[in-house]
Order: sequence, then structure tokens, then C-alpha cells
Amino acid sequence: MEYTATAAVKQAMERAHEERGRAMRAFWARLFAPRRAGVLHTGISRWA
Repeated sequence: MEYTATAAVKQAMERAHEERGRAMRAFWARLFAPRRAGVLHTGISRWA
């Protein structure tokens, strides 16, 4: 994507890209974190 942008716009876009990267890493880390029994309290027995 080629276009002209001021230095402030470029800096803001880089910052947003870094924040998205951190958010995605946190999401994947949480998604694939080892599960512990009782973490999700749904009120429904697993064995029902």
C-alpha cells in the first residue's frame, strides 16, 4: 500500500500495528493456555 503520509500518521500506524500484535499474542496465549479444572464456572456439571 503506497501512499504519502505525514510522520505522525506513520508513527500512529506503527503503534497500532504493535498493539494489534500484542492483542493477538495475548489472545492466542489465552486460547492455548493449559486448562485447569474449575476455571470456567458455568453452573453445569461436566458429567450431567
